[in-house]
Amino acid sequence: MRSILIALAAVAVTAVVVVSLSAQSAPLDEKKSDDKRFEVQVTDEMRRHSRIGDTLYFVGTAWSFGVLALLLVTGLSRRMRDAAARVTKKPFVLAMLYIALFTVAVAVLEFPLAYYGGFVVPHQFDLSDQTFGSWMVDMLKGLAVNLVIGAGVGALALLAIRKIQRWWIVLWLATVPLIILVVIIQPIVLDPIFNKFEPLHDQVLKQKLLDLASRAGIEGGRVYEVNKSKQTKTMNAYVTGIGPTNRIVMWDTLLAKMNHDEVLSVMGHEMGHYVMKHIWKTLAFLLAISIFVFYLTYRLYEPGMRRWGSRWGVTERGDPASLPWLLLVASAIAFLLSPVISGYSRSQEHAADMFSLELTHLNESFATAFVKMAEDSKRDPSPHPFMKYWTYTHPPIAERIPFALQYKPWEKGEVNRMWKEK
Repeated sequence: MRSILIALAAVAVTAVVVVSLSAQSAPLDEKKSDDKRFEVQVTDEMRRHSRIGDTLYFVGTAWSFGVLALLLVTGLSRRMRDAAARVTKKPFVLAMLYIALFTVAVAVLEFPLAYYGGFVVPHQFDLSDQTFGSWMVDMLKGLAVNLVIGAGVGALALLAIRKIQRWWIVLWLATVPLIILVVIIQPIVLDPIFNKFEPLHDQVLKQKLLDLASRAGIEGGRVYEVNKSKQTKTMNAYVTGIGPTNRIVMWDTLLAKMNHDEVLSVMGHEMGHYVMKHIWKTLAFLLAISIFVFYLTYRLYEPGMRRWGSRWGVTERGDPASLPWLLLVASAIAFLLSPVISGYSRSQEHAADMFSLELTHLNESFATAFVKMAEDSKRDPSPHPFMKYWTYTHPPIAERIPFALQYKPWEKGEVNRMWKEK
């Protein structure tokens, strides 16, 4: 157990060091335009908000690890299993009941940080008008979704661990259809639980987007707007779903704050993800990474069980009471792989930026869209290099703006690298 405490201390120390480093200015060597339209007005408020966000990332990680360790060392995990055993003796049903209790316990223990990061901070920086009641309803909806999905999937995973010697292979193989299923149903089943999705209202913009999609090679494209203003004042757009549920979604906040050319440049980026099949490539990448995570979890889970299982009241491999240990190991490995996953994501986002510029030639509109996003989110556009390396899934805004202004291969007679005209 001492190694767990050392790991938690290491995360906490890392948080202090990283946030301290992040507070220092990070010099960037990009060429800047003299046009003030393309310059983000960085304020002390933006820097403070960024520091809080950086701190919450690492503190939140340590907090989550601490919650899992607490459930083990206090015997609460064992008592939840015993409570489930008094209701039923059927192993699968018992595991489902335990996971339901475990999910609620974790939600309660993590609530203080979730409340601060998800409600207090956005209101402190005027990034949300959502009432506490509405926010709590969303939290409870999320908890309900986790209970419904997690109980069944988790019970099946524990069954496999208990019955199969090399369970890590089976669990990895099972993630393939499971992830694909979730990605397929998310836009039509899960997302509508929290927000209302509708076809784009602005008919002029809709026709422009359909024309742009046709040029990009997307026929019959589905473009939706969602009422994210219910939760936030920030802006975003994204690609989601697979096959019949694949779609591009724009937040209503983005539509309200950007002009048509800025929207087209942003949507050209999202169309790039669609055309370049980034969802499928990301799934393949994550599955490749996950086999490593499952194997290392397998190699650490069972020795830990043999060494500390009796203290935790865990009777056998796959015992529901061992779930916190399983998740603690897997979460620690995933945390250490964060730079790899973030780096891969940044490469895809940069490719999508290139696609948009090649498709639209709206360089200035793309740059002003980034300025609006940075100022609207109140995040420092120039993060410390370590934060970029560890946490940033997109290139920093301070890098994207000059790239948007300078990338014009068509002016040099060069062939497009991402968008190929049909």
